[in-house]
Amino acid sequence: MRINPEHLVTFSVVAELGSVSRAGQALNLSQPAVSGQLRALQEQFGQPLYVRHGRGVALTEAGERLLPHAQAIARNLAEVAGQISGARQRPAAALRVGLSFALSEQASALVRRARTAGLHLRIVARPAGTLIEEVRAGRLGAALIVTSPQRAVEDLDLHRVGEDQLRLVTPPGHPLAGLGYVAPHALRGETLLWSARGSGVRRQAERLLDGVGLSASQGLELGSLWGVLAGVRAGDGVAIMPAGFVARDVQAGVVVSVGLEAPAVTVTHTLVTAPAALLSAEVRALAELLVAARP
Repeated sequence: MRINPEHLVTFSVVAELGSVSRAGQALNLSQPAVSGQLRALQEQFGQPLYVRHGRGVALTEAGERLLPHAQAIARNLAEVAGQISGARQRPAAALRVGLSFALSEQASALVRRARTAGLHLRIVARPAGTLIEEVRAGRLGAALIVTSPQRAVEDLDLHRVGEDQLRLVTPPGHPLAGLGYVAPHALRGETLLWSARGSGVRRQAERLLDGVGLSASQGLELGSLWGVLAGVRAGDGVAIMPAGFVARDVQAGVVVSVGLEAPAVTVTHTLVTAPAALLSAEVRALAELLVAARP
């Protein structure tokens, strides 16, 4: 069976935009032409790849399985077309890159740095666990997350591009705020504020406290790190957070950062990508840019 690669490219664009009409505009095709290509692909595949809802479309389970392969073909065809035409400029389409909530404040700086290398980024913020799955599924070209130094992810490559230190963050006037460093057991009896499960910061903080018998059940789960920081500001408890994330609030005096006397306080800033053999030129350039800038 010979599958038309153009149909796979169209399918990947429809999946990205969630709309047949918007995909037609992006591809400079009529809506009937897009629908016809999708129908032909679906007939060859032998089962539904998408369902219509409201003004858009949603992928079926079969469509989700096909999507990363269609996206890979679309990327490869775009690169080949660029080489054949002799074009030296980057594709106008933005590279989708995920940032974990712990690094979301770096979005503007990352976009500016990438632009100097001719890369155009579209940033999305998600929990680290969600970003990893989106890179694996091909919905993101790469993701910048916070992990432990020992973290490994099956079927994906990890590029270490920076690091930070976990600190205890308290409201001003808290009994622990005046101490330079505290041991983890000093947190027994405190209300600990936590980000959602799947956060790289939370995973490392839980490891840090496991040795003294403390867990996430001691405290409150507040969703994102922004919610946790707001809780500390309000005096609802204390939290273990990256120094870089709270630096602005510490400088403003609205929270206090205290060192932790523990061996597992280092976290890394890690770019998650597909294996090297599958990388697009854009993702490869982004990885090289960030690794070269690593402190």
